[in-house]
Amino acid sequence: MADLYSLQSTLAPQDPQFVFSEKQVIYVPDSNNGSFPSGVVSFDLTSLANQSKWLDLQQSFISIPLVMQLKSTAGSFSTANVENAFAMSLKNHVFQLLHSMSLELGNNSVVNLTNFANIDINYKILNSFSEDDVKNLGPSILFGGLDSAESVNYQGADAPNGLGECNNTIKETTFTSAGGYGTTSMTQNKGRLERMKFTSFNPAATEIAHFKNAQQCNVSGKNYCTISTSAITYYVTANLPCKFLHDIFNKLPLTKGMYIRLILNLNTQSQIVLTTNATNYQARVSVNSPHNVLPFQLSPIASGDGLVATGSTQLTADIGIGKSYDGSVSHPSGNSCRFYASVFEASPAYEERILQTLPVKQVHYDDILSFEIKGVNSGEAVSRILSNGISRARYMIIQPLLSSSMNGSATIGGQTTFSAGHVMNSPINSPFSSAPGTCLPYGGGALSSFNVLISGSNLYQANIDYGWQEFLTEVRGSKSLNGGLSTGLSSGLIGQSDWENGYGWVYADLSRKVSQASDDVSRSYQVLFTNNSNVQCDYIIIIGYEREIGISLANGALVV
Repeated sequence: MADLYSLQSTLAPQDPQFVFSEKQVIYVPDSNNGSFPSGVVSFDLTSLANQSKWLDLQQSFISIPLVMQLKSTAGSFSTANVENAFAMSLKNHVFQLLHSMSLELGNNSVVNLTNFANIDINYKILNSFSEDDVKNLGPSILFGGLDSAESVNYQGADAPNGLGECNNTIKETTFTSAGGYGTTSMTQNKGRLERMKFTSFNPAATEIAHFKNAQQCNVSGKNYCTISTSAITYYVTANLPCKFLHDIFNKLPLTKGMYIRLILNLNTQSQIVLTTNATNYQARVSVNSPHNVLPFQLSPIASGDGLVATGSTQLTADIGIGKSYDGSVSHPSGNSCRFYASVFEASPAYEERILQTLPVKQVHYDDILSFEIKGVNSGEAVSRILSNGISRARYMIIQPLLSSSMNGSATIGGQTTFSAGHVMNSPINSPFSSAPGTCLPYGGGALSSFNVLISGSNLYQANIDYGWQEFLTEVRGSKSLNGGLSTGLSSGLIGQSDWENGYGWVYADLSRKVSQASDDVSRSYQVLFTNNSNVQCDYIIIIGYEREIGISLANGALVV
């Protein structure tokens, strides 16, 4: 192999290729004028069409200024404790901010609003990223690697960790076998602590103050926080690369003159109010989240655990775009989101070559549909028709979660109804859980007797019963490089242990057909499974299906 590589290196030409004469990154502000009701962000990118340059959406991204706050709204923190820089964080990456999106090209809708787009994106990131991607790209999307699967705990009464399902502990503990598996030595969520490095920077901290202050952070756009006896405030810029936002951005070619309108429905403009006795979280007073998803987490209450709440009897946590939820604090970079577009000026010879070689590009991309199944008891069998008509289906993702009807109940194992406890609803709407970044705790293999009926025919000859069977045959290679078949060069962050303990998605490949004509036939899709966990569950189901459009490279118009 080394000999062949040496020969090919010798024979390879080294002449420079002058394809583009110029590259610029230009931004277009949102159309909201500083108002983001229910987290809706709109972009009219008409100005890009007038640039007469080649637009590359794969290299473009969206920048969202966020202000997160944790305030003492009854009493006050006894001191502006430096520990409180670690009181609050986003969930596992910036794409948990997204709930749905729509895209129009030339006044034609090519992506429809579909709930839980973040579920689809999260699955793809965790199953396609390599460890190198986590290291060099992760900080840019505020991703510190996997949330620890074994650090999940459940609190059915007042507790310092939180209420209901929790996976927010950042304090490291020394290993001890005392207590057994999943107890004191496995409580740290390492992924959460790692991503807090990107948002908990405190320029007032003693060592940092020698080198940098808040004003310098404002100039450079660095994320940072401030701490007082009334509030901990985080100034965060969330950058969302378009190529992860939706498959269409990854498939669209370089084009000129394309008219684009983009709408994002975000999980921002959210707030939760909690009571505390400065030692334990005691109750949820209220929660306001436009799409029933909270994109942030709170730390346990205790010195050394991230939040020292002495003096406070009520905490209010919230997140807003451009300014705080109540409008009292503004982000230093302004209150508008920006679409940063990469545009190129092609050399005349190559521009002519592009237009002659491929005047119209046929773009095949995946869009999604989402469904929910709620309140499935332990041991209960499910048979549910999801849709009576989907053509070109490509895949199905099922994310099991602790039931919204049970989270916070005093006891959940084997129970079918809520008992005395604290109502917290779905873990994805809780500031203590790592969901929707993670699935049902210890939920790998929690769907037994799994199959998909496609127009009445079984996808699998025999039902999938075993967890390892689902992981090895479907999940592991679903989004990874070379389908997970190459061992020297591979991707995907989730191993079987992670999958069994905290990332138990079920994946089904729906793409296999005998011909294009067969692929174009509309089919019904029905899921069959049994809840093999010990708790009542909810399920979010994503079906990806292929869409096709023709794009004129010369003017960005859709060609029928």
